[in-house]
Amino acid sequence: MANIVELRDMSNEVLDEMLENSREEIFNLRFQNASGQMEDYALVKTVRREIAQVTSVLHMRGLAVEAASQQPEIASALANQNWQASARFSYEDGAWRVDFSDDNDAVLANAMVNLNKARPQGRRARQNKKQPQLVTSYEIAG
Repeated sequence: MANIVELRDMSNEVLDEMLENSREEIFNLRFQNASGQMEDYALVKTVRREIAQVTSVLHMRGLAVEAASQQPEIASALANQNWQASARFSYEDGAWRVDFSDDNDAVLANAMVNLNKARPQGRRARQNKKQPQLVTSYEIAG
């Protein structure tokens, strides 16, 4: 099992494969438990934790890309273009670095997104309070 630092450095394809394998393993462990063949009950907890960590990393990457793409200046730079985004965690900055590129791998924009800022919870709180600025800095190429 990889720790969270190693998981953040892996690509989405590797994480998706790990998630699929872990879900298959938890299914097999549950089946073994139901049939009374399970030998190591602690393995269920370990696999569940791995699933949670991988899912969390994938979710945070998605949130970082979404927050960066909603920045008005970045959104206008990405408008009418086919683009892909990659997000990786920068430990020096304590934020996610999101890079946007086009089909030719030319950089369109990049942004630093801090997802640790407190966000209002609940529908009413979101309606009444101003949303925090998650994008701390950005740069548009060209």
